[in-house]
Amino acid sequence: MGILPEKRTGALARALSQALVGGEHPASRTRGSDDDPSRALDDEQSFLHLVQTALSRTSRAAEERAAAPAQLAELLALPTVERETAVVVDSHYQTYALASYTLERCEKAVVYDPALARELARLARSIAMQADPVACGGTAALADLEAYSLAMEGNALRVAGEFREAFQAFMEARQAQERGGADPDLGARVDYAEASLRRDLRQFGAALDLLDRAGKVFHALKDRNQMARTIINRANVYIVQGEFAQAAATLEGALEFSCEPSLALVVRHNLIDILAKSGRALEASRLFEESRELYLQYSDPLTTSRRLWVEGIIARELGEDLQRAESLLTQAIDRLTASGYGFDAALAGLDLVTVHAVRGQAAEVLRISAHLVQLFEARSVQPEALAALTMVYKAAQEEAVSLALLAQVTELVRASQVLGSSAG
Repeated sequence: MGILPEKRTGALARALSQALVGGEHPASRTRGSDDDPSRALDDEQSFLHLVQTALSRTSRAAEERAAAPAQLAELLALPTVERETAVVVDSHYQTYALASYTLERCEKAVVYDPALARELARLARSIAMQADPVACGGTAALADLEAYSLAMEGNALRVAGEFREAFQAFMEARQAQERGGADPDLGARVDYAEASLRRDLRQFGAALDLLDRAGKVFHALKDRNQMARTIINRANVYIVQGEFAQAAATLEGALEFSCEPSLALVVRHNLIDILAKSGRALEASRLFEESRELYLQYSDPLTTSRRLWVEGIIARELGEDLQRAESLLTQAIDRLTASGYGFDAALAGLDLVTVHAVRGQAAEVLRISAHLVQLFEARSVQPEALAALTMVYKAAQEEAVSLALLAQVTELVRASQVLGSSAG
């Protein structure tokens, strides 16, 4: 029994025909197909051929996705200089699925190894640039993937504190995006990532506009995890602006938000941090204890370091055990430094300086403040923040450091750069 004409030319079949013909290389099209691709449905055999082609492509995509983890492992086993050569000469590695999987790994790696995340982002871009457009949904789809690769490289640079290089990567991402625009999810993810950089550069209006735009897309796509990340990032903008009450309210509203556990932890951690630093240490302590088991589910260096860091701040603000606060903050600094989070380590160093000042340890205040001046001179902090930190160093030389001065300097430096993180 043949397929009825009205069934063959229904909306689904017509869309299928359009997509398949549109995905082919122009040279492979038959004359007349440009006029009306749906004419390929004029007989049962042509329609069945289209369906079989679609199923074949779906099957191939699934196979490529399944092969991606092993392929990435093969590439990472090669010396760095040989990876891009392998991608160029071996079609085995030239798939959209491999580039996409590499970026997924990049998103996770930035939490514990920003340098690795940057390498993965660059590798993903190389793969995307070599992939066959016909097999990947067209040149626009590959341009979107290239743009996202550049954005992920920019995000890794941002987390590592390399803000000028991060800005350049995002500008290149926007140039690549001009050739794409087919994937709203990837476009929103670029907006989300750039919002973090704009925030760090104190371009708050631009950051919030980008988050608004990304949030609308994530809401339309019903992506609750990305919606949660957008909430977290918005709160971080408020933190840098010094609007702690608004930041806390934003995060409190997201405490019961349905998302994956790692994001739920970020919401809780950021709220604990805000409460501890804004005169609500008892509330921070209670929420920290409620969240302790969730913290311990994650053993990556950044999560462990930040758990120790915020616990040290709580101990300092409660004033019950300054020696414990010193120990916790020192552990956090050592772990952050060893893992490549130099700017985070420097900010934690400011918290440690305050502990030593409270304990009257002038020599330690001088030693750490001198080290921090050197660190911040090499980073892209605001000039006024560096000048304020230099004031602390000079005051320490004269043993005239006050807690009021430290509080002002800490606020200035934190405002100059919010903590870099994978979640924004």
